[in-house]
Amino acid sequence: MYNKFDYDVIEQREAELLQKALSLESANAPPEIDIPRNIETPQKKQLKRDIEAAALERLEQAAKTPKDFEEVIKQWDRLDANRERRERYREICRNNEEYPLEYGEAAWGTVFPKNLNTALEKQIRKGEFLDAIFDSPYEIQELVTDGYLYDILKDLKDEHKELLYLIAVKGLSTAKIAELQGKTDRAVRAMRKTVLNKIRRKTYEYLTSQNGRKHDMTLAEKRFVENYKTE
Repeated sequence: MYNKFDYDVIEQREAELLQKALSLESANAPPEIDIPRNIETPQKKQLKRDIEAAALERLEQAAKTPKDFEEVIKQWDRLDANRERRERYREICRNNEEYPLEYGEAAWGTVFPKNLNTALEKQIRKGEFLDAIFDSPYEIQELVTDGYLYDILKDLKDEHKELLYLIAVKGLSTAKIAELQGKTDRAVRAMRKTVLNKIRRKTYEYLTSQNGRKHDMTLAEKRFVENYKTE
């Protein structure tokens, strides 16, 4: 026979258990995390660069007075300084006046042998293979970037290219070259003088020619022209 009293007790008990379960679930729920909404995504960064480029373009178009143009130049100088800073972090210094070819070479270590710390090995590991491919005395013209120097070095005799490569790239002394080639040190020094004089003469002829005047000379090239005149 159906007992109404027992049914009410069971229903009440189930309601209490459900309420208790809900309470435990709320108590054990993970805390809410406040997610910042101002995170700058790569898309927003790209958009920011586009906005700055558009603003600089408007500034250039609106420039009329000398003060306006000075402000444009200032902005471009800032961009160039940032670009050069990034390039210094990633490029190997090759300036013959300020840095030797092996600038920044790590000292001898127990983990990395010395031959893995040369400039060429660093470039190869970075994926820059041109200097390694053209690391040959007969391809020495490929190691320069100026067109007129390329032509001058390309027209040298093979023996002159070899000597210039051993001196300028490998850094060998004339005595060591004489030993390798079976010549006298005096003969090597005389050939070195001939090669350098030929390169200097052709360089001066180009820089003072009509085509050379269109060339944007560096400070080193300007000093070379002035010194060559007084010799």
